[in-house]
Amino acid sequence: MTGGLFMTKLENLKKRKGIIKPSKRVGRGSSSGKGVRCGYGNKGAKARSGRSKAVGFEGGQTPLYKRIPKFKGFKSLNSSYKATITLKTLNEKFSSGDVVDINSLKEKGIISSTCRRFKVVNSGNLDKSLKIIGEATLSARTVIESHGGSLEGVS
Repeated sequence: MTGGLFMTKLENLKKRKGIIKPSKRVGRGSSSGKGVRCGYGNKGAKARSGRSKAVGFEGGQTPLYKRIPKFKGFKSLNSSYKATITLKTLNEKFSSGDVVDINSLKEKGIISSTCRRFKVVNSGNLDKSLKIIGEATLSARTVIESHGGSLEGVS
């Protein structure tokens, strides 16, 4: 090393004084301060062996996880969410000759971003020719095709 300087490396580091504390020695006589009851006080559940309580134990009071309301039913995270679209909605939001698919419905804010499929139902009237890429009921299909539109099923 030049100039009396040396580089600090992990192997050159020294432990600070007092960083390692000695373990607490209990049960070594009353004069030690941790004798007789070894720092656990007099009697009671916290003075017994195996003294830890279950997580969420509140001293006999009904615990929080039992007090809150329970949510009924089951909702699968892998299920495909299907939205229902009416012919009236398509008539209001789209112009003649437009292509109606899942992306165009999301862009116009008709369905949420979590939806993966949609189905057109016969509710309201349609007076435009639309190309729909999705599912439709039989009655909605006849109305769409009667106005010059087309329907392609999505697999």
